[in-house]
Amino acid sequence: MVITPKHYVPVLRWRMGEYQALLKLDASRKPFVVPLIEVLEPDFDFEKWIPKKNLDDHLSTFGAQLQRKWADRPALLDGRQLPPASRMADGRHPMTFLFGEARALGNVMTPVVALDNDVDYKVAVRDIHAIDQRGVVLRCTLDEALDPDFDKNLAVLLAGLGLGLVQVDIILDLRAPTYEPLAGLVGVVQAALSGSASIAAARSVVVLGASFPDTLAHLKLPLETLPRGEWRLYKALIAALAPSARRPAFGDYAVAATTFAKGDMRFMRGAPNVRYAVNDNWIVARRKRKKGETNQAYPGLCALITGSGQYRGKGHSAGGDYIKDCETGAASRGNPTTWKWVATNHHITVVLDGLATLP
Repeated sequence: MVITPKHYVPVLRWRMGEYQALLKLDASRKPFVVPLIEVLEPDFDFEKWIPKKNLDDHLSTFGAQLQRKWADRPALLDGRQLPPASRMADGRHPMTFLFGEARALGNVMTPVVALDNDVDYKVAVRDIHAIDQRGVVLRCTLDEALDPDFDKNLAVLLAGLGLGLVQVDIILDLRAPTYEPLAGLVGVVQAALSGSASIAAARSVVVLGASFPDTLAHLKLPLETLPRGEWRLYKALIAALAPSARRPAFGDYAVAATTFAKGDMRFMRGAPNVRYAVNDNWIVARRKRKKGETNQAYPGLCALITGSGQYRGKGHSAGGDYIKDCETGAASRGNPTTWKWVATNHHITVVLDGLATLP
């Protein structure tokens, strides 16, 4: 498919909080979302010191989950979070398995590839395209796009995949750059977009970034405002582009950092928090965890959001509705997975609102 500037590409790790966020999106908004799904490796059992599931069991439900949560809508699938040596019990590459399962259920996915993926990953992607004929998505860094040899490097990759540029979507993944000074970063991104003949000829172009912190420990209590740097950058970039310039689509890491904690979750419980996107910012309601407390803080945190003067009201998003209902006791206090889908669902809705207002 062609990803247009009307579409939004959120990076979503395929866990319950993320796919529930997609499921609960308003039906009228779903056609404008093209999720970039990252499948994670199996959780680790730190008591037994082994993975909780083998790879086959871990990935066996992916196709069915995707069908239930996203049906036959387009999605992008990136296997970068799986160790390169990962293989199914029968020797298949995980990407081959995942696309085979999804294909059998009618899911519509496009594989994501990087210039530095190993040979086996690229062979799997080549074979997936040979069957599905949907092309590929190249996810590249800003440094790679600025490399004078970028077009040549991409040509080598595409020759190995048996593809032409018109079958490639290019995602420029900025990850989490320094967003100030904003004008300087806009200039660098413009240079990357305009300096490559490949980017000019690609099927689609997306600019992707992140600014949500990987820890909230430094935030003020009980309510803090965080800038949505990647959204501010995108608006400034669109304003700076010449009328004749190609306009990229927008993507981000939703309400998450580019990295995520890996460790024994028995000892990694963070402070309870509620995250809520508002125009150019997020507001985060947070309280220190009290000994013996589980989820008792959430109604009070929700009240901080609804009383902030920036709450969009009920009916705007499923996530926003849950915040109000939790405050009043009409919904349960939930758990970390609940608050992941609440924040992500509302964030996606706010991004789509923002995209609809751009000229």
